[in-house]
Amino acid sequence: MENGEKTATDSIMSFISAGVRRMIVSGPLRSACRYKKVEALPVLLKGEEALQFSFYTDNKVFHFNAINMGDIQKQIEELLTEGYKQWEIECEDKSAKILMNKKGNFKVMESAASTSAEKTKSHNRQKNYAFKESRPLDMLIQLGLMNKDGKILADKQKKFRQINKFIEIVESVSANIDEGAHILDFGCGKSYLTFALYYYLNMVLNKNIKITGIDLKEDVVEYCNQLAEKCGFDNLKFFAGDVSRFETEQKCQMMVTLHACDTATDFALGYAAKNNVKIILSVPCCQHELFKQVENDVLSPMLKHGILKERFSALLTDAARGQLLESAGYKVSIMEFIDMEHTPKNIMIKAVRTRREPDIKKLEDYRKMAQAYNINPTLYNLLEEELNG
Repeated sequence: MENGEKTATDSIMSFISAGVRRMIVSGPLRSACRYKKVEALPVLLKGEEALQFSFYTDNKVFHFNAINMGDIQKQIEELLTEGYKQWEIECEDKSAKILMNKKGNFKVMESAASTSAEKTKSHNRQKNYAFKESRPLDMLIQLGLMNKDGKILADKQKKFRQINKFIEIVESVSANIDEGAHILDFGCGKSYLTFALYYYLNMVLNKNIKITGIDLKEDVVEYCNQLAEKCGFDNLKFFAGDVSRFETEQKCQMMVTLHACDTATDFALGYAAKNNVKIILSVPCCQHELFKQVENDVLSPMLKHGILKERFSALLTDAARGQLLESAGYKVSIMEFIDMEHTPKNIMIKAVRTRREPDIKKLEDYRKMAQAYNINPTLYNLLEEELNG
């Protein structure tokens, strides 16, 4: 021991108590060590400060949130017992590197904190929540968005901003998501946002959520299941299936449908409304259905131009969807999902159920709009029985 009378535990805990921003434990000293690396970052969990430990193996990462100093010290002692060569700790106003050997001897090298380092205070106090550049995160590395140094790849910057915007919206409804809830993701694709959703709800908010992703493409489903296994996301599963024919006995509290094409969005929304799903987050895509239907004499100077008719039909489609969901008992917000410069598919429908019975006034307003533009969208036909029940 080369640090006076202090034990290794005392030294490490003194730095953590000084306001730890980040700790990385690496260099296993014995073949029996369970992890290749351990990372710890401060987070806010339901308003309380905690330290989140991420334990990295060859192909998985496991997480544990230590909510008090006793839990933190227990984790430190377990890691010291296993034996790791290097401990790097960055605090608010100082940094330290602690070198260990197999005999338990250690050396502390302390320095002033880098003035350029960003303070890491919480996942949900700042706009970027759990996902920040310069903070390596295994999930983002596995998804191909980030390199091992925590740098977002140049061609993935837009996707990274989209993920953070999505989590910002999820945070606004997170109080309505119960612990242990089941979430369905229809038309999940390669599932960047699905993985982000799982990480945020389970690793940051500790809600023990199960997510099921559904997509038509079996190769995409296989890829996503392999990725979930690598990330250690045990309650994230993907299945091949058609949204229009999907059935499950599991009660779903939240449904996500991101870029489901054309009427696939309507089948997802119809499923959610008919099955009393509490929360819906939908980003529609390729709204073609009403293009062939819409007619209005007053708007004929606009509708005669194909490009204008296409854009108007897309807006009309989502307006009808929002009104029908309100008629079915949801509080609906239609918002910009992400700036148009990042993606043209930039509208999100956020709906939270507030009542069970249909809203007759909202339904009457929908009918007036449908009559004015000569439209009969798929979602109305799916919900007609419930709305007119």
